[in-house]
Amino acid sequence: SKESSLLASSKAVTALASRVLGLRMVACASQAMALVAHSKFASYFSWDLNAWDVAAGVVIVEESGGLCSSFDGTKADISSRDMIITRCPDRSGEEGLLRDELIQVLKDNDCLQY
Repeated sequence: SKESSLLASSKAVTALASRVLGLRMVACASQAMALVAHSKFASYFSWDLNAWDVAAGVVIVEESGGLCSSFDGTKADISSRDMIITRCPDRSGEEGLLRDELIQVLKDNDCLQY
């Protein structure tokens, strides 16, 4: 990993630690994405990904009703280098709410640039 993406990751852990029930670091993007799709994780985000890291995960998440987004909130695809993955919401009308909250925390704590 690049030192700059590790610094962004460390800042994100610090920013989120007091706002969430728990944080887990999973080294395999597609595995983490499958855990989000299965609602074992509420979200997953990472920097500087490659297509081979996320190709299967994007399909699995989207088929489960989850969202694959870029750091700017737009729909991500396998060419997106930075992603926020969120599970299918529990209630109708809450699509993107968790994603938007994560983006705001990451933005407020200077975690989106590396």
